[in-house]
Amino acid sequence: MNLIVDIGNSFMKLAIYQDGELLEVSRHKKVLVKDIKALHAEYPFSRSIVSSVRKEKPYFLSYLAKHHKLLTLSHKTKVPIKNEYGTPQTLGLDRLAVMVAAAVTYPGQSALVIDIGTCMTYDYLEKGKTYLGGNIAPGVELRLKAMHHFTSALPLVSRSWNDAQLGMSTKEALQNGAVWGIKLEIEAFIKTLTKKRGKMTVILTGGDATYFGEHLDSKIFVAPNFLLKGLNAILEHNH
Repeated sequence: MNLIVDIGNSFMKLAIYQDGELLEVSRHKKVLVKDIKALHAEYPFSRSIVSSVRKEKPYFLSYLAKHHKLLTLSHKTKVPIKNEYGTPQTLGLDRLAVMVAAAVTYPGQSALVIDIGTCMTYDYLEKGKTYLGGNIAPGVELRLKAMHHFTSALPLVSRSWNDAQLGMSTKEALQNGAVWGIKLEIEAFIKTLTKKRGKMTVILTGGDATYFGEHLDSKIFVAPNFLLKGLNAILEHNH
């Protein structure tokens, strides 16, 4: 039984896997040692892995390292794919993990994984074996906040899906610019990459995967916990 720890920009996720199956997942603003002990009492995991996009290390990771064979994911960690990224030491570990998830979920297939959270990442795996890089763009909340922060007149608005492409108020115009902008960006990226690289499986993941998955015209698979699956696969690969 494995404990998977995903430390993102806004939240931390704890997940339990057994024999490749996700048994439990929870999201937290903060995790304490007592939370780990309570989880272990219910799910007696023996190994753990952490992926973090933050510089600081929460104390509970030291506890895991001491008691539960913690593997800290880095660019030096062995993974079951070839990484062709030009600067592997700067590659986000979450991006690496979703590529591994694509490799084990769709063996031998080319895949584009779009992770929509605070930022959006587009990452491409060729024929289930080789990671060829990707792109990073601001997520929906960043777009809305940036338009407010860097202008003197535009208000901060909450996201909303408006069926009409043209906003009939400043509020709707801002919402459409962010939300419709992401929808059209995703669809155009899928179209142009498919034209260049050929047929591929497209996976939408991250906190906003379901939200945007409902509005896309392209054929996609929505997998909110794809990153966790990749981390578990990396832990198993190193075991």
